[in-house]
Amino acid sequence: MKEGFSFPESDRLFANCEFCGAEREMIGIIHPLKPKTVLRWEYYTSCTCEGYQNYLAEREKEFEKEQEENRRKAMLEEERRRKEIFANQIKKLLGESGIRRRFLNRTFNRFKVTKQNEQAYLVSKHYANTFADRKEQGEGLYFVGGNGVGKTHLAAAIALELINMGTPVIFKTAIELLEEIKKTFDSDEGATEYEILQAYKNVDLLVIDDLGKESPTDWALATLYNIINDRYENMLPIIVTTNYSDVRLIRRLSKNGDPETAKAIVSRLHEMCLGVEMAGVDYRSMGGSAG
Repeated sequence: MKEGFSFPESDRLFANCEFCGAEREMIGIIHPLKPKTVLRWEYYTSCTCEGYQNYLAEREKEFEKEQEENRRKAMLEEERRRKEIFANQIKKLLGESGIRRRFLNRTFNRFKVTKQNEQAYLVSKHYANTFADRKEQGEGLYFVGGNGVGKTHLAAAIALELINMGTPVIFKTAIELLEEIKKTFDSDEGATEYEILQAYKNVDLLVIDDLGKESPTDWALATLYNIINDRYENMLPIIVTTNYSDVRLIRRLSKNGDPETAKAIVSRLHEMCLGVEMAGVDYRSMGGSAG
């Protein structure tokens, strides 16, 4: 009868340290029944010399750097996919971001900068360029000013800039925002009230144009507070434009509703947003495109 495989005894293997010349022995996996037989060689023992230890330290740093870069790339890819999925959800629910055709050319390049609005322009431009940081801090913008001074133009310019970079944005007037929710009341098809509200609450940036122009009912007031307060608590940024001072806006919002809720809305917006006051001539009355 033939015997099974035989495992010859293994010779010990050595190599010299490339830094100090000391011998380093090769370590291997030993046969469980034959302690002098190596099944597979694995690695050389480490040398304790300074040169070799420095080499190991550098290798460790390079490995950690590579791992960190891989984690960074994975996070960027995950964020890209999240934005893509959310943008598709917005498109399905609301039909793109909600920016009307008239506002698609309201870019920063088309904004007419004057001494009166230069600061607002610079703040808006900086906000768009640093949106990742602004989002992390939950910081928005609150534009206040009369008709035609450029509030809507700058808000739209920020939105367009971010959309072009792949950031999910919803841009609605306060009236449109509420109407989208009302549509769900009379139909069993399409998006639900919950889905619309979740989009408003969770989109990377929500822009509410012309706050105070909506019909000030109890329902409208409660719905606006629900959306704004949810974004406040979750530190998600919001941009608002309004023609009204705080006192007038509270009076306007609470005309047929609860004044305390109106005050809470304005208070939340001031906590969440950097105030941007705008003054100047009404460019729309002069045939311009400022909003």
